[in-house]
Amino acid sequence: MREPTRRRQHLTLLLLVVGVAAAAFSVHGFWERELSHLTGPARWIWVTDELDEIHPEAALFVGSLHLDAPPRGALLKVCGDREYVVYVNGTAAACGWSRPGFRLDLFDVGHLLRQGDNVIAAEVRSPTPVGGLLLALDVDGVGRNVLVSGPAFRARSRFSLAPRRPSDAPVPVDWGRPPHFPWGYPKPLSHPRTLDEAVVEEPVGAAGAVRKLPDGGWELSLPHPVFGYLWVEFAGDGAAFVATAADGAGDGRALREDAQPVVRVPGQRRWLDPEPKLVRRIYIFGMQAPVGAELWPTSEDVSSTAPGVVPGSFGPVPRTRWTTRNPPE
Repeated sequence: MREPTRRRQHLTLLLLVVGVAAAAFSVHGFWERELSHLTGPARWIWVTDELDEIHPEAALFVGSLHLDAPPRGALLKVCGDREYVVYVNGTAAACGWSRPGFRLDLFDVGHLLRQGDNVIAAEVRSPTPVGGLLLALDVDGVGRNVLVSGPAFRARSRFSLAPRRPSDAPVPVDWGRPPHFPWGYPKPLSHPRTLDEAVVEEPVGAAGAVRKLPDGGWELSLPHPVFGYLWVEFAGDGAAFVATAADGAGDGRALREDAQPVVRVPGQRRWLDPEPKLVRRIYIFGMQAPVGAELWPTSEDVSSTAPGVVPGSFGPVPRTRWTTRNPPE
């Protein structure tokens, strides 16, 4: 009796393993079809596969698209690890960040495309050598996924939003199509407004000169608190960290601890914080002094759907300090 019982147990275990494997394969196939329905042949691309030494990394990928007529609409689908800014024909159109999970942000960029040649440039930043960009573009009247991240894009070693150049190089690293660790299947998240549409007023520039702090760093002040997107301008390349305060002078030590790294492509002078917030004072730490700063205002009543905002159960989810953990917490 013991031998038949043991054989039945082995058979049951084998059937269980086969069942679990079949279910996993089915779920994998379902989600692969679902994401393929959104991003088609788009691939995760990056600039380095040298992952041993922990350091921040930035990338700039440039793609081009020729259109015979102005489109009625166009859907940009993008996910960047950890932060990204997408420029369409030189206009900052989309931005986002990947904490506390990876999302595929959806933007209607039809108003930024034109008849003839179009340039789509994606700036991506990561606190570690691990990073990636997934991007696909649908154009009404032309087709779905007519431009996707992969061989159609080129990597640019210095920051420029100009059309393709002979010096542009093929994408150095192709991580493959989703799903791929650590990004899995990004969850679609719709943003009704692009960055240029979310900005409701003229930019508000920092007033007065850049003030050097006694314990190191610099402070810039706006005339009054402004809710919107922070741009900081630097004179040259170099490491820097940025923190903001809604009003009043902040505590220097706490600001240093909360400051976010400013990761830029060589030659990039203007840097965008992808999360809109209420700002009165800007603090810069590091070796690179700022030249100036400005806020692009957006109304707070659209903050739940604006670019760079992640809606949560009780309001927008605040962005936390970058860490070297991958995937993010």
